[in-house]
Amino acid sequence: MTRRLAAALLAFLALGLHLGVTLPFRRERDGSRQEWAEAREERESLRSRRSRLERAAARPAPSGDAAAVRALRQSLLRAAERLPLAAVRIAVEAGGGVAARGRFSAEGAQPDLLRAAERLADPSSGVLLERVTLLPGQGGELRLEVRAVSLRAGPEAGS
Repeated sequence: MTRRLAAALLAFLALGLHLGVTLPFRRERDGSRQEWAEAREERESLRSRRSRLERAAARPAPSGDAAAVRALRQSLLRAAERLPLAAVRIAVEAGGGVAARGRFSAEGAQPDLLRAAERLADPSSGVLLERVTLLPGQGGELRLEVRAVSLRAGPEAGS
């Protein structure tokens, strides 16, 4: 009788240990595995998106200095299009290892300036941003200054 009681007690303790310790740890392990899998999937998605954006942003400018300057100027003008910005200044020049270099500056409200910067950062603009600076302007408004370049077409891009 005591052996049966001891066996039942040990079986009960084993069941309690299993339910109280093993199952919660398994659930935690499974949750951690799921989180890790989701993070890995998100990382791969972001890596893929980044590579697509880099390929699109590295789109070469049209061949010829004048065409490259014209294309960069158009991209900088489109950034300010239909936005209530003041003191917009655009300067573009050819050369220096890239197809064209440009500077864009404007004053306005923060949301409008950020929208202009977002337009320039969009891969479809054909512009690579070197530096973006947001500074205090006059009258409580902000000033956005951007340095941008467009890439020269390589030998493989022309064919």
